[in-house]
Amino acid sequence: MKALSMYVGSLLVIMVMGFVSCGDDEPQFSEEQWAYINKNKEYIWEKKAEKDEKGELRYKQVVMGGDTALYRILQKENEWQTMPTMASVVYLLGLEGKFINGQVFQNKLEKSHFPMNNIIPGLSGVLLNIHLDETVEAIIPASLGYGYGDDRSIPGGSTLIFTFTLDKVE
Repeated sequence: MKALSMYVGSLLVIMVMGFVSCGDDEPQFSEEQWAYINKNKEYIWEKKAEKDEKGELRYKQVVMGGDTALYRILQKENEWQTMPTMASVVYLLGLEGKFINGQVFQNKLEKSHFPMNNIIPGLSGVLLNIHLDETVEAIIPASLGYGYGDDRSIPGGSTLIFTFTLDKVE
């Protein structure tokens, strides 16, 4: 009986330590960072609800892991049915990346190519839903982009806006 009570006591101590240590992993943001994150989330919500002149939603949605990436076709050259898979390498024309305030974080690349498994989740989700020769605007929330920690020149919590044309899929 004494061994059982020691076991239960030890188990309780381990559980309490586990709960206490779990709270340390939560990111701590300043008021300024919270304001930035919330402004970026509001942008996504506004774009989700934006309608065109026909009253239809302007952006298509790709739900991934509990969040949503948005995209719209800006121009379509042909009626190709070719679409990337996660094993593909995609060739993009005119890839440019901006923040919601219009500031460029990725200067326009006339030609670029990337393996699909090496692209941020939100962008790969959009690419899986488009065809060759489609020019797209993709809006990627932070959770499907670079997250909530600063990553090189991208502040944590940033919504990313990419424009590009899917030129080729291998």
